[in-house]
Amino acid sequence: MADTLTPAQSSALLDILTHYETYAEIREFRRSGVLDHYGPPFTKEAKTPSPTPALQALVSRFLLDIPGLRDVPEDFWTVQIHNIIEAMQEANLSESYDKGTVGSRRTLSTAVSSLIEYPVRGTFGGFAEIDDPNDNYDLQSADDLSRGFRNFVDQCIYGTVLDDLVKKAAETDKLEEHGKLIKAVHEFVLVNLASFMHYTLILSPKGQYLLKLVDNANKLIPYMALRQTLKIGNIATMISALMKLILAKMSVASITNWIGLTATEDDGMNLLQQVISTVLQWDVRDLESRVAKIEKDKQCPSKEIRAALDDYVQANAEKQEELRKHSQTSSNSIVLMVLADAGKPSDMKEETHKLALDYLACKLSIRDRMEIVRVGCHSHPDHLTAMVRSLVNAYEPIIRHFHNAVDLSDTVADCQAFITDMLKVARIQPPGKDGKTVVPSVGDFIQLLRKHQYSSHKFIHQLCKNGKEVTKWYLDWAKSVASKFQRESSFVDASESQNPSEGNTSTDAESPRDAGDLTKPLKELFGALPADTRKEIISILDPMVLYVDEMHASSTTRLADVLHSAPTAANTNSSLSKVLTSKLTLSRPSSRASSPARAAAPSSKDAQAQTQNAPSSASHNNPSEVPKVSSDPGPGAYLARWQDLLDSTPITALTAHGKPHHASDKVVVEKSAEDVDGGKTVEFTTRQKTLDSQKVKPSVPGGGTQGKKNVTKKPDVKVVIDALGQDFRKLLAEKSLYW
Repeated sequence: MADTLTPAQSSALLDILTHYETYAEIREFRRSGVLDHYGPPFTKEAKTPSPTPALQALVSRFLLDIPGLRDVPEDFWTVQIHNIIEAMQEANLSESYDKGTVGSRRTLSTAVSSLIEYPVRGTFGGFAEIDDPNDNYDLQSADDLSRGFRNFVDQCIYGTVLDDLVKKAAETDKLEEHGKLIKAVHEFVLVNLASFMHYTLILSPKGQYLLKLVDNANKLIPYMALRQTLKIGNIATMISALMKLILAKMSVASITNWIGLTATEDDGMNLLQQVISTVLQWDVRDLESRVAKIEKDKQCPSKEIRAALDDYVQANAEKQEELRKHSQTSSNSIVLMVLADAGKPSDMKEETHKLALDYLACKLSIRDRMEIVRVGCHSHPDHLTAMVRSLVNAYEPIIRHFHNAVDLSDTVADCQAFITDMLKVARIQPPGKDGKTVVPSVGDFIQLLRKHQYSSHKFIHQLCKNGKEVTKWYLDWAKSVASKFQRESSFVDASESQNPSEGNTSTDAESPRDAGDLTKPLKELFGALPADTRKEIISILDPMVLYVDEMHASSTTRLADVLHSAPTAANTNSSLSKVLTSKLTLSRPSSRASSPARAAAPSSKDAQAQTQNAPSSASHNNPSEVPKVSSDPGPGAYLARWQDLLDSTPITALTAHGKPHHASDKVVVEKSAEDVDGGKTVEFTTRQKTLDSQKVKPSVPGGGTQGKKNVTKKPDVKVVIDALGQDFRKLLAEKSLYW
């Protein structure tokens, strides 16, 4: 049994390897120089494979051919994007380990990884063709919605459903006039999108902080000026005015540089950079205030200790990584390792150590934000502005078609209305007079998307009806993308694509139960391993097969629960209910009275008024006001994959001595839920009650769930990664090499 792999074991092996390889490649971008041998569209050497083959394959096969993006000049990639990425790498942004919390960048990078690992598997393994003669779909059945999405993907790759969809969309903007398959897919996508929003903004410890960032940025966007600009009839004048609004730099230095009186490198910021800078500067202000409070505390670490921590903040990446490794192996906190390396006394009270760790976290966070502002807003030459100009120039033909086909001003108003409602729905309010917190559920986000879905339907209809040429460009691109997921040997009966453990078709599961076009190469890699290693890996793959089955079954169960449960707002008279039950109006006022009414760049007075707007706060300093969050997650096996990556994040010991924590530890979750000002955003009472496959509740006919059953715990796959990780990367590099 240990000499070869069964099809199901091959599928499990591919699942493990792509899951960790995708995130490992994302992590590679921390290091300066990773783009030197990346391959197209960056630096390439003939017959030299990319060090990050999975990500490079996605970019080359899908992004580079997008209409508009395929027309950007070579400098867009090799100079502008390249230099921005290099500058961010050289900035040496902080790690979650050093701060004792899960950072926002870690949260977002693991989320991205959990999503793109699916197209990575499809790109190299292919997507099997199935034959499902059943074209009836019950929109209240979780199994039918999953089956509908699976069949839609199959018909995108091997059929003509994309042509049919565009043709029907040109005829009507009413969802009910589409076929059963499209309505099932629409419902499945809507529920899963709501689930992702809910998990990101409500169940993630950093959710309310991320929401605050969006809210603060939203306050600075001059929607009225954008709408007035987009109403200009002459397309050339409209694009010129739009560029001035977004990219014009209104400062004394920019004017004196332009007329030749000065040659200052930093000639100010445009609107885009002003938004980035202002939002992050608000954070810096709160962090500096928090540092000042620490320094005034009676238990504050000495100036000598603070100076050593400041030196660590400015240290290079190699030095910091060395101290992190020592911290992990010696079971001492990062604070103690920094002090020991600097030759400073490390004996301190636990309260002083806690303040020292908070001080280090604040200083690292301040530096991160200042570096991002420096790279994005104060670099010379200004690659960000040049990048946007290149994009607009490349997309000018597409903008012309969109301008003629769609009312872009109304589209901006629709986006503004959606963002405004989303911010209201996702904001968890403090407990009411009864002491209870109204926590938005997945159903509330579903209701939010239903409220605004017609805006998308209208936009797609207008574009397909009035912009047939540009629609064909994107349709051809979409069909080209879909065709790249075809397998060399593609046909499999629908019954073979079902999960044997549950008897239901899982959208997220690989079909059939093999590794597709990678089945043979993976078997060869496996066969080259020593016999003892093969035996050990087999003992991991068998429970992994069951774990993946149960993970998908859990997702289907949660989908059924969502479909048969009412949103939170339906049972309350809260502001949440008012937002979700109110009707959209055709004319919507601007969210900010200070937005300029003319299509021109905001004056310095307007910019100053924007900067002085009070930023949103996500924290509650009074413990009684901290919202207590207890909410079930929605469907999506990718959520479990996301949580797996996030939970494995190493975090320094929060006490002076002790083993490193993981992001899943309760103390880390609580600390990660703090805002930059030190106040708590939320308190998790029960977290992810039914997310992982350890909490699977099998579905029953007619929806709903029945009692829990014994389930498979996710196996430790370190042996698999150590034995096959590097060889798997080489395999992907060979298959993706085309230059």
